[in-house]
Amino acid sequence: MSTARWNAILLVILLLSQLLLMSGSVQGDDGSTRLRGWFARVSGPVVQASGSAGGAFRGALGGSRQLFGVRTRNRELEGEVQRLRAELREAREAVEENARLRRLLDMREQLAPDSLGASVVTASHAGDTNLIVIDRGARDGVRVDLPVVAWGGAVGRVVSVDAGDAVVRLLDDPFSGVAAVVQRSRAQGVVVGRGGTVLDMLYVPRFSDVLHGDRVVTSGLDGIFPRGFGIGRVSAVHEVPDGSQRIQVEPEVDLRSLEEVLVLLAPPRAGLLDPPGADDPA
Repeated sequence: MSTARWNAILLVILLLSQLLLMSGSVQGDDGSTRLRGWFARVSGPVVQASGSAGGAFRGALGGSRQLFGVRTRNRELEGEVQRLRAELREAREAVEENARLRRLLDMREQLAPDSLGASVVTASHAGDTNLIVIDRGARDGVRVDLPVVAWGGAVGRVVSVDAGDAVVRLLDDPFSGVAAVVQRSRAQGVVVGRGGTVLDMLYVPRFSDVLHGDRVVTSGLDGIFPRGFGIGRVSAVHEVPDGSQRIQVEPEVDLRSLEEVLVLLAPPRAGLLDPPGADDPA
C-alpha cells in the first residue's frame, strides 16, 4: 500500500475520533451526554432483562424457603399429634386398669378378705397347655393347690410355686378339673377343660334337670374351690352312652385376657361363700 493511502486512512481515523469526542461532550436536555445516552439505549434492555431474571430468582428462592418452612411445620405437627395419641392411649389404659383393680378390690373385700392380688406376668395358650404365671410366690404365702379367681368367677389353681412367682393351671386346660353344680337345679358334676374356649361338665346324671343358659358354679366338693364361685353358662347339652350328660359350658371369665387375679389364701368366711346372686335362678 502506498504512503499516500496510509496517510489518508490515518486522517479519517483522526477525524472520527474527534467527532466521537465532540458527541460525547455534547449534553442533551436531561444533562446527559449523547454518548452516555446511546450506551444507555443499547444496554438498557440487557440491564432490564437481568433485573427481571434476578427478581424472579429471588421470588422463587423465597417461595421455596416458605414451602420448606411449611413442610417442617407439618412434620412437627404430625409428631405432636402422634405424641398426643400415645398419651391418650396410655390414659385410657390407666383408666381401664384402675377400673379392673377397683373391681378386684371390691371382690376381695366382699367375697375373699384373706386373698392376695397378683398380676399376670405371662400366659401360655397352646391348646393342650393353658397356664398363666403370676408375680406372687412362696414369699407372699402362695402354695400349690390354692384356688385363683378373678372378677366374675373361678380361674384355676396353683400348680407350681417359686419364691417370687407361681404357675396357675386355668380351667380350660385339659388337665384341669373342678367340682361344679348347676345353680338352678343343683345338678352336680365335674367341669374339665378341652384345650379350647369351651368347658365340659361331665358325670351329670342323664335325667338331671339342665337347660341351656343355666349358670354353673363351684360346689366346693373338690376341697380346692370354695362353694359359689361362677364357672360359666350352659351352652349345649348332649347325652353320652354311659347314661350321663355331657354339658358344654361357656366360661364366665375370659381366660385368654386375664391381667389381674386373686389367690385365695384361705376359704372365705361363713356368709361370704356365695357371690351376690349365686343362689338366684339363672
